[in-house]
Amino acid sequence: MVFILLHSLLSIGSVYGITEPAIGPPLNSKKNEIVPSDSRSMNVFRAKTGKTVEQYRSAIERLVFLSERKGGGRLNPSTVPKIGIKIETSCAPGLQVSPALVDALLIFLKGRGYGQDLVFIADFDLMSLRLAGFAKNSNTPRFFGGYPLYCSDDKSFFNSDWYHDSPMPPTPQDRVRLFLRYPNDRKRRVAEERKSYLPACFFLGDVHWINLSVAMDSLNLGIDGAAANFSMGSIDNARRFLEKPTLAPAAVTEILAIPEIWQKRVFSIIDLSKFQFAAGERFDAEFLGREEVLLLGENPFSVDYVALQTLNELRVKRGFAPRESQDVLMFRYAKELGLGDVKNAKLFDLP
Repeated sequence: MVFILLHSLLSIGSVYGITEPAIGPPLNSKKNEIVPSDSRSMNVFRAKTGKTVEQYRSAIERLVFLSERKGGGRLNPSTVPKIGIKIETSCAPGLQVSPALVDALLIFLKGRGYGQDLVFIADFDLMSLRLAGFAKNSNTPRFFGGYPLYCSDDKSFFNSDWYHDSPMPPTPQDRVRLFLRYPNDRKRRVAEERKSYLPACFFLGDVHWINLSVAMDSLNLGIDGAAANFSMGSIDNARRFLEKPTLAPAAVTEILAIPEIWQKRVFSIIDLSKFQFAAGERFDAEFLGREEVLLLGENPFSVDYVALQTLNELRVKRGFAPRESQDVLMFRYAKELGLGDVKNAKLFDLP
């Protein structure tokens, strides 16, 4: 059974937040535990857009309105008090979330009552934020358009109580990093190398998260998109998972399945105005596709499922085999963990 295989590989009883007092109940501390079901929609909404801030804003407004009309959660400060926007800049400047898209989302949120004290923007790496045009070469505090901008260098990004514990060995780079940090404490190094610290800034307290990502082909994930952006794109040692064909999708789904993370999602957006349909894991300009379209959905796996179809269309045209959705372990594991069956995703096109 896939569910048992998943947890045997990631250590059944993986620990999230094990220090006392516990911030929340550990996920999957029992072999057969799954995320409690919720009523959130599997729907995906698609709209044409352009490259300007106003074109992006119009598309976002129409997408969110339709999502809410079709039963999606209503976005306002009374129900969602604070928002953290996770962006994707790891392959900048070649492939990244556009600053214009972020500007458009901020304008939309301001219209919903979210001032600069209720929204922040974050991604893992400060250098990639600079290459993407979000951060300047200046000291903290950092801002983008007047909104706080965070990265993993900031103390508030992680929380020592919240981590994913895995028996997977660290990469040599991780071991070097830990040796430099704890040169005289081998016991501490061994303990730390099992931990993948989680982006607590996005889900603790009153914070909920919005996920802005691009789409990239991935040999091990099938698609590196919305689900991977928030999970692998936020932890401090993702490389040890991403290179493993089974553990990569397992880690993505287990991280998102943490109830405190999963229940704090607002929606995910994939911008297909530039995507990479082959030779994933790193940016390659030879395999870029373009379709001025935004996808929005409350379930990141549903959004990835629809985006994968766009990647596959171009893969086939260019002579590559498609990434069949039934072979994408990430989707299979998401279903087993109670995060939804992507086959139930319905696509709604806006005129």
